[in-house]
Amino acid sequence: MRISIFSLFRDSEDYIKRALKQFEDLESNTDAEFSYFFYENDSIDKTPSILKKWMKKRSGALKCDKINNQSFGSDLRPERMIHLAKCRNEMQSLDESKDSDFSLIIDSDIIFDKNLVNDFLKFTDLNFSMLTSNIRQNVPCKMGSGKSDSYYDSSILFDKDGIPCMTWSYNPFYSNGDRLKFEEGEPVAVSSAFGSCAFIPTNYFHKVKWNSNGESEHLSLCRSLNNYGKIFVIPTIQPRVEIENQNFPQANDVVKIQKLMLSSRWNRFLWKTGSLSL
Repeated sequence: MRISIFSLFRDSEDYIKRALKQFEDLESNTDAEFSYFFYENDSIDKTPSILKKWMKKRSGALKCDKINNQSFGSDLRPERMIHLAKCRNEMQSLDESKDSDFSLIIDSDIIFDKNLVNDFLKFTDLNFSMLTSNIRQNVPCKMGSGKSDSYYDSSILFDKDGIPCMTWSYNPFYSNGDRLKFEEGEPVAVSSAFGSCAFIPTNYFHKVKWNSNGESEHLSLCRSLNNYGKIFVIPTIQPRVEIENQNFPQANDVVKIQKLMLSSRWNRFLWKTGSLSL
């Protein structure tokens, strides 16, 4: 089996050694051949030299660019989404052979287990175009579960009916069926997700592109992938990310809306039609 890994880097010196060590652990614990396709741009630290040294012993491709684009940080500004779409397409284009079995697209700053690929492979009997993780953040659930963490990548998580899922919630889903599957560790079908790492059959991956008019670049990818099979969140696969700034001024308003939507399916229908009264 052949696995292609895709990742973006920029000024990643603080965590790059951890990221590369995690990739090495994947190699040691997975019965597969790995190729790496890394795109780096505009770093002012040692990220490019570290990547070049590491890639000398591995198959794949590395592209380091100087495009003189601003550093956006982790925000949802439209300019950042448009920029990320371009970077991810550059990253994707590095794989000219397109001959692996599966492609793992992964954010370089997340913390993941050495069996990440093996865990995804357990679900390849599903009719899927993409499998995504249950990415966790060190932010306590604000929806009443009492749990000490919550689902991280909520801005692009939409359920199978196109309803946006909850943020700052241990279980991000609204419908009883989806919530039960999530709690029991069963795959949950969705219309959109990324989860900071996505496992895609390579033949599907190279049929789609990232695009953005200001929205998250992953939404366009998911819309295209839905033409080839279902997208699933796998609750038992739980990489994580550490959030330093946990000051969310809008949290109370968001939680109020989410509690209304969680309380009834009718409220979710009203939200979807733009008729929910807050």
